[in-house]
Amino acid sequence: MAYVSADTRREQLIEAAVQVIAREGADRATTRKIAEEAKAPLASLHYCFQNKENLLLAVFTQLSQEMPVEVDPPEGENVSLGQAMERRLTRAMQWTVENPVRVRAMIEVTLWAERYNPELSVSFYDGFFKSSEAVLRKADATLSDEELCSMMRVAMSIVDGLSLQMLTNGDKERALRDTATACAMLKAFLNESERTAL
Repeated sequence: MAYVSADTRREQLIEAAVQVIAREGADRATTRKIAEEAKAPLASLHYCFQNKENLLLAVFTQLSQEMPVEVDPPEGENVSLGQAMERRLTRAMQWTVENPVRVRAMIEVTLWAERYNPELSVSFYDGFFKSSEAVLRKADATLSDEELCSMMRVAMSIVDGLSLQMLTNGDKERALRDTATACAMLKAFLNESERTAL
């Protein structure tokens, strides 16, 4: 049997966990099933992660890092808050459409964290907000912190809802069309809010 480094084995086990969690749910994803999926000895899973909770935390961290974060617009390009929100939502939903297994695993692990370690599930959303705030603040410095946070919570709710619908009905094209509709609604709301404020 060929030698597998601890780092490589960790990656294999995380990927196997993603597959098992997406297929069977976080609660039914036993360490034995995950080791079998990775074609690895069960002892190597316990060596790398000690327990299932640590492995699920590693899966959670990995998937959170994979979710796309919009980069700053090119130098000199000015974008409105509506355009910035549209870019973020569209990019997140394109990733969802391209990675349904990873999205299902992320949802499962987020729900698992909410049941067993609520602070962990809160940290996922906090990370999204922090990564979004700086970019969105550049697009609109006039919104209060609470208004901007409210917009980000609405945007995340849209991504969550459309992701669940896409996983349920499997209609990727509809998910992208609905994303475009949601973006148009957000942009219209922001334009209306600007007019009301004047």
